[in-house]
Amino acid sequence: MESIAVGKIKKLQELGFNMTPVLLNKKPELVRGKWFHGWTLKELAKKERIGVWHKQSGFYDCDFDDEKKNCHKFMPLFPETFTSGKTIDGVSEKTHLIYNSGTETPIYESYPKVCRKGDKKIELLTNKQTWILGDDRVVINDIPPSKISPHIISDYVKMTYAFGELLEHWPEANKGMRDGAHMRLAGALARETNVPTEIKEKFVERLCEITGDREVRNRVNKIRYQEKQFKENPEKVYGIGALSEYLDVNLPAFDVLKNNVEKDKIDYPLIDGRKLTAIEYPPVRFVLRPIFTERSMNQIYGSYGGGKTIFGLSCSMAMCSGQDFAGFKSELKVPTGYLESELPGDDFKDRRNSILQGYTDNNIPFNFDGHFTLTMDDLRMAGFKYGFDPIAVSSNLNNPDAKDYGRRGREHISTWVRNIEKKTGKKPFFFLDNITMLTEFDENRAQDWSPLTKWLIHEKNNGFANCFIHHPNKSTLKGGSSGSNAKERLLDTSIALEKLDHKHRFALGGNKNVQCKVSFDKGRNFAGSDWDKEFMLTMTEEGKWTKYPMLDKYDFLIIEGHNRGLSVDDMKEEFDDLKIAVKTIYKRLKKLKDMGVIKDETNR
Repeated sequence: MESIAVGKIKKLQELGFNMTPVLLNKKPELVRGKWFHGWTLKELAKKERIGVWHKQSGFYDCDFDDEKKNCHKFMPLFPETFTSGKTIDGVSEKTHLIYNSGTETPIYESYPKVCRKGDKKIELLTNKQTWILGDDRVVINDIPPSKISPHIISDYVKMTYAFGELLEHWPEANKGMRDGAHMRLAGALARETNVPTEIKEKFVERLCEITGDREVRNRVNKIRYQEKQFKENPEKVYGIGALSEYLDVNLPAFDVLKNNVEKDKIDYPLIDGRKLTAIEYPPVRFVLRPIFTERSMNQIYGSYGGGKTIFGLSCSMAMCSGQDFAGFKSELKVPTGYLESELPGDDFKDRRNSILQGYTDNNIPFNFDGHFTLTMDDLRMAGFKYGFDPIAVSSNLNNPDAKDYGRRGREHISTWVRNIEKKTGKKPFFFLDNITMLTEFDENRAQDWSPLTKWLIHEKNNGFANCFIHHPNKSTLKGGSSGSNAKERLLDTSIALEKLDHKHRFALGGNKNVQCKVSFDKGRNFAGSDWDKEFMLTMTEEGKWTKYPMLDKYDFLIIEGHNRGLSVDDMKEEFDDLKIAVKTIYKRLKKLKDMGVIKDETNR
């Protein structure tokens, strides 16, 4: 006799679940002593309990396990998704929210990290299975698992754990302490967490609902007010310690929300040769082969007029649209964020529109919904009077423990990047244009670069690949990019752009062209290959890009003569500067035709 209705199992299979029978001890049933991922519908229907594999289904599970049910009270704040639970005294209780991880690799989280049996509050389950049908297990909301970044759900999980603990110690309504508690709570969230503002506001509003607090709007408004205060007068904003002191209780759950949570004191793992062979690391894929991967830190630098912004912006537009650019191959379509700190918004938009014209003229689809930009004008119109906060500030040589005043600027960008992820469901690749405008530090001091590069590396390792735009050392590319060379050691790709001199420029017409030489200081994924060759790149004001091999003044004269219909003998007579033999001109002319720089008359 079938223990579980075939229709229920079939529905789960249609939603993409890879399922397994589960034993009474909650562990998956083994086949020849191993986990098995190929159970058929007929085989599953004969079992009493069914579980869902996480990794094989491409899903991850948020498990609410709080015996006091405090964490459960914040479950309505989580994004809607497939939901399962238990039947207790005839009533279905939600305990599991299952999400689609998409292309991301979710990370297991469990709070509290160290506890006795029965003290677990909430977990993110990622690499085993969740018991979902049979006995008292029940499916409550059988919609397809929502595709949401594990990073976003992780913020919800940490906030739930912290607020679940906070709920036990929150002041009663008649004690006259709630306003002070909310002020300290808002200050602690502003000072010591990276959680997006919208999520903070949701949890404060829910806290008010649970505790019967009628001054909801006043409490919620404190979040943005304290964030503003922290930006302007950080010394006047409360921290988590002040909240704990005010409530006269330790709040260890809030430690998971801190920006710099002390790592658990555990030993590094031992990875021997056999274990390394067996480990399946998350693959690193190319976004734009071979220069950018989905986990990389990169640099574009060049002199004034070299086309840095146009080049970087074009890369961002190609990457979000899944299009090749300048011979680089699009292999992974990702949303992109381009932060422009120098140009007025209207000038920046003009540059975007010039590039966009090339898409229109060539009937190339552009992904408007995947391309995000941010300028100084955007910030001012949004109420940020002074524009971008600096993302790196010179440290005090006399006080090595001085506060990192660039942290706030970096947090703003991290939040912006994660809001893009939240909107698109994918981790974006972001550009910072440019370092000079976004920092207030001594570029020649390696220690001033350290907080910035560590942050960028942290972001890339979390899947937020990035590229910053910079200027050259002493207005020349020979010395690399400006400042300490410590940063170059950490880059995956460093791209140098140099404005072509008059001897090497094409006659393109118009007033807004780009003509530059592109070379590579560093190419971690392609050094020494054919990709690692300098080339010339032009863009007309209508957005037409053309790539050329490196040419010299003789090549340009031959190109000009060919375009004018001159024979080789005519070229030799016409151009005084063409001081090479006729035989050599013929060879160069053939080479230029073979490379496609000029077209043979028969192919015109």
